[in-house]
Amino acid sequence: MLITGKQKALALAAHISYLFFGVGYILVPLAIYLIYDGKDHFVALHAKQALVAQALLGIMGAVVAGLTLVLVGFLLWPIMALLGLVWFIASLYDCFKVINGEDYRYPLLGRVGA
Repeated sequence: MLITGKQKALALAAHISYLFFGVGYILVPLAIYLIYDGKDHFVALHAKQALVAQALLGIMGAVVAGLTLVLVGFLLWPIMALLGLVWFIASLYDCFKVINGEDYRYPLLGRVGA
């Protein structure tokens, strides 16, 4: 199946939506997924992967921030920094896969976001 430029742009937008700060990193892939689910497998797959990965990282960040208030979270900062770096590298790698029109799943998520 030939992947069009529009499909690639929508999938890229879902993956780099973390650059939109605030709740944009959740709303952009969610909106793309809801619009294209059932219509376009390529776009929906990438939007769902991005949504699940970004939501999980956001939830973990909120938990660590809450634990920081009781001083336990300081111990988790290096782990969150490492997970954030892995997520960032995986999203960049996924952007290259999208440009080539290939499917890709985030590491550790596997079929969860598929």
